[in-house]
Amino acid sequence: MTTFGMEFEVQGVSVRKAHQVLNEGGIVCDLPDRTHNLNPNWKAVYDGSVSNGAEVVSPILNESRLNEAVAVAKILKKAGARVDTATGFHVHIGISAFGNATNSALSQFVLNYYSMHHAIGALVAPSRLRNQYCKVLNQHEAEDVASYVDNGGLRSPNGNRYVSLNLESIDRHGTVEVRLHQGTLNGVKAIAWSQFIAGLIEISKQGVNLNLNDALNPWADPRSRDAESCATLLDTLVSFSCLNASTADWLKNRARTLKG
Repeated sequence: MTTFGMEFEVQGVSVRKAHQVLNEGGIVCDLPDRTHNLNPNWKAVYDGSVSNGAEVVSPILNESRLNEAVAVAKILKKAGARVDTATGFHVHIGISAFGNATNSALSQFVLNYYSMHHAIGALVAPSRLRNQYCKVLNQHEAEDVASYVDNGGLRSPNGNRYVSLNLESIDRHGTVEVRLHQGTLNGVKAIAWSQFIAGLIEISKQGVNLNLNDALNPWADPRSRDAESCATLLDTLVSFSCLNASTADWLKNRARTLKG
C-alpha cells in the first residue's frame, strides 16, 4: 500500500498559531518537543529555513486521507499564512510502495525521476530548480546514485538530503522524500503532486525505463521546464494505470499555466 507524508512550510504564522488554528478548525494537531518523531496526528514544528513561520507536517496518510490536506491548507491560509520563495512543499512516500524488489525498483525510480526532471520541472516554480535545499542532480550524479542503490544501498552515496529527490529519509523515516515543489497553500495542488510522485514510483516498480522513450526527450537539461514532455509523461503514467486521467489533466493545465 502507498502511504504519504506532507510537509507544508509557511510564513506569517508562528508554530503555536498554526497549532491553535488547526485544532480550532477541527484538525487534531500536536506541538511536539521533538520535531522529527513520527506522530499519529498532524503537527506544527519549527523549521530553520523559514524565518517567520512554521512547518506543518502530516501523519502517515493513505489515499483515503489525502483530502485532509485541503482542510489544513484552507485553515492556515485563513489564519494569515502565506508562501514565498523561501518555502517548500515536501512529499514523502513510504518505502513499502516499491514492493518486494525494493532496490531495483528504487534504482529505476531514481533514473526515471532525474531523466524526466525537465518534464517534472514544468510543474514547479522556476526558482525551485536553483534552490540550495533541493539540488538537482545531473545525469552522471543521478546514475551514480542509481548504481549505488542497485548494489544494495538504500540511500544516497554522498549523504546529502538537500536534493530534489532525497533518499536519506529512508533511514530517518522509512520514506523517499521529494523536495522539489514550492510552498503551497492549495490542498488540491498538494494532493495532485503527491499522486503524481506516487505514479512515478508505480511505473518504476513495473520496470518501465522512461529514459529509453525518445518521445520524452530523456536527460534534457534537468533545470529546464518542458511542458510538452510533461504532458507526454503524464499520458504515459495514465496509459500504465499509474495515474488517474483527471489528475493528469489537472496537472497538464498546471504546466501550461506555469509556462505562461
